Amino acid sequence: MRGRARPKRIVALDWDDHTLRVVHAHLTKRGVSIDQLLSVTLPAGIDSSSPQQMGMHIRNTLAQEGIVTKHAIIDIPRDQAILKTLNLPVSHSEELPGMVEIQIAKELPFPAAEAIIDFAFDPTESAQVTGAVLVAAIRHELLEQYEATCAAAGLKLDRIGLRPYANKVSACALLKHAIPERVLFIDVRPTFMEIDVLRKGTLSFSRSASVVIPKGVGESPTLSMTQPGDRPNLKDRDDVDAPKDAPQSTDGVVHSLLLEVTRSIEAYRASDPGAMIDHVVIGGDVGVEESLAEAISRRLELTVETFNPAAIFGWEPDEGAGAAAFAASLGLVLGHAQGGDAHFDFLHPKKTVSVAKQRLEKAPVLLAVVVLFIAAGGVALGHYTRPSREKLAQLERDIKLMKEDTSGNKDFIKLVDEIRAFDQDQLVWVDELYDVFSTLPPNDEMLITDVDMNQRDGGIRLKTKCKRSDTPAEIIHRLTAFRREGREKPRFRVGEGPKTEKKHETYPFSQELRIEVLNDAGGKKKSKES
Repeated sequence: MRGRARPKRIVALDWDDHTLRVVHAHLTKRGVSIDQLLSVTLPAGIDSSSPQQMGMHIRNTLAQEGIVTKHAIIDIPRDQAILKTLNLPVSHSEELPGMVEIQIAKELPFPAAEAIIDFAFDPTESAQVTGAVLVAAIRHELLEQYEATCAAAGLKLDRIGLRPYANKVSACALLKHAIPERVLFIDVRPTFMEIDVLRKGTLSFSRSASVVIPKGVGESPTLSMTQPGDRPNLKDRDDVDAPKDAPQSTDGVVHSLLLEVTRSIEAYRASDPGAMIDHVVIGGDVGVEESLAEAISRRLELTVETFNPAAIFGWEPDEGAGAAAFAASLGLVLGHAQGGDAHFDFLHPKKTVSVAKQRLEKAPVLLAVVVLFIAAGGVALGHYTRPSREKLAQLERDIKLMKEDTSGNKDFIKLVDEIRAFDQDQLVWVDELYDVFSTLPPNDEMLITDVDMNQRDGGIRLKTKCKRSDTPAEIIHRLTAFRREGREKPRFRVGEGPKTEKKHETYPFSQELRIEVLNDAGGKKKSKES
């Protein structure tokens, strides 16, 4: 959001194969106020993946409700995004986009050139050397699909966020006065559920699971439309036809949901061994949320609450209960109101800004001097064309003064030359890390646990864990033999640091590698033709 003004009113859109949810919000300096919440079942024959059909349905829905706001924000479901947590040097935040692109490219099941990549991390960790960075990637065609949908709806798309992260924002706002260390957030929908784990207010784990909830299961009707201050309009669910093998009773559905919750907790514990969930929040309006809460409380012995945003926006409890399925949409609005680069935005992903560009942006005064000289020359030329001898004399005096002040131009040119010379002497860490990482084995052979760069010494320190004891030696050989294109001299000198072994671990051999970046600007290789 840096550099982009936010509109005062906005609509947050969230949909799946059966339901469209709309949040019409008013953004003010004091915070966020919600004008209207709207939940509409998609009519038969509407293909939610068709931009034209879905866009027209959104346009008609907004028109029927009298919503004329043209700015929209949407989120990407969990099952349509690749989501990874990387440990990177967050203290060098200006270089994070380049490092993220290098690292995530190894994890993607498709080429990085086909992906839109964005990331988020806790700004409070920027004082540390390394920290957890949450990275998400989607395909270009998915972004184009959402853009086309909003265009068909007559809306200007301002942000494309990530649904699990939006749920995280809502959960943190709900529990802001006392956030437990580990929170499990469950978003229940007619044909699937999204399960997220928050650790200390940070999204640490997220997965999507397919669980179909047939029509007639559950006692609670879905929310058709609600507006703060009004009583919710409710209507029976008749939008989901159950597959033949889907559970046909509330107990059967709850059992399937509970099974996916248990699987998610165990999957999370693979990265956080022995972790215990402290609290559970359940969002949704399909009618089984209360039964699921009771089952989790009874079988897993966890404290559970259903998502009720009344305290967040100052509503009555009954009004908040009618908005239990709007966690993602409300979180998207709250995150958008906060602004900054802390949230996901696939429409405006974070990019690396070059060192030279940053320095030139810090010299607006010198650029202003140049503009003044040009303006003065234009004024002088205008006066010169006038026949008055008096004005001509004044013009000659002005020219004389400008000639006396040419030293300012020379100082400016000298400063620019110094900036360029200084920039050429700086190491571009994104390029150096790319060269280093291109020689490393895949993650199933070696892990990087820490990266540290020192501009003054021109050094990179890697802490690694390997499955084989001879892997570090192979890496040293590759780095020592590495040559940049067109160069004869080596680019790196590698030394070994402390080495330890812990048996019975997946990566038992720990080794520190100390890489010195050398000046390889000697001669160029001769071509074969010569």
